[in-house]
Amino acid sequence: MNFIKYQSKQEFLDKNLEILLKEEAKNEIMIGIILEHSEEKVNNWLLARIENNNKVEAIFIVDDDKQGLLLYVPDKLLKDETANFLVDNIIKLNVELKEILTTKENSKMIAKIYGEKANKKIQEYENTYIFRFDKFNEEHILNLGEKIEKIESYNNLDVLKELVKEMYLYTYCVKDCSEERAENVVKIFIKKGLYVLKNPNGDIVCQAVTVRKQINGCAIGGVITLKKHRGNGYAKRCVYALCEKLLKQGYKFVVLHVDSKNEIAISVYNKIGFVQIDETEKILFI
Repeated sequence: MNFIKYQSKQEFLDKNLEILLKEEAKNEIMIGIILEHSEEKVNNWLLARIENNNKVEAIFIVDDDKQGLLLYVPDKLLKDETANFLVDNIIKLNVELKEILTTKENSKMIAKIYGEKANKKIQEYENTYIFRFDKFNEEHILNLGEKIEKIESYNNLDVLKELVKEMYLYTYCVKDCSEERAENVVKIFIKKGLYVLKNPNGDIVCQAVTVRKQINGCAIGGVITLKKHRGNGYAKRCVYALCEKLLKQGYKFVVLHVDSKNEIAISVYNKIGFVQIDETEKILFI
């Protein structure tokens, strides 16, 4: 069994992008974050894969921000031997993991092995469904007077910060989102691609963000409707309009991630035409 460590972003992409693109929607996080970050930034990450008899068993990265292991297994289920080999090499390189993100079955296996060998305890689990969209199931066109608009400037900063705070509260259950943090997130969203839905009065009522762009697809996130405007179908029409716009721009699919317990969001996305393609699990260590 061979552990192959890549020295640069370009070397990693040259050797692995073709494999990752076979299931691009499932690998959109790995593809997206490598493509959007600079060569200098990515070169500080652990970029590697494991081969056995010239067959690729696993492709993975460990970033230097979250110290998170992001893993793709072409054969779906990681072999116990491969998982042990992966963990042994990560420990040998003095790489400390704070989190693991991969498919539900593989995350539990690696977490168990890593916890035992690195003396780490699991703090919590976060399960997420991956949804893929490429054609509409139902029509949810904008109502008369509504429009979707891309935010290019820092005008309306107060209402945009309010949306971010509500996103943290209702999506991530985080109450302490400061003014500074909310403003920084808004600026990041604008840089990535922040779209808002305005009602006939011109009020911003809902947002969605193009969080990552791949080769053939685009991931969206940050979908939230202001509390005082909920129950009017704004999120459904906002996501529908944004997906329509992205397909017209040439993207072949749109992907998003939804908390497995968020039944309301799952129902909305299913009605639009999103189909679940995978379930991932993030495991955080103490």
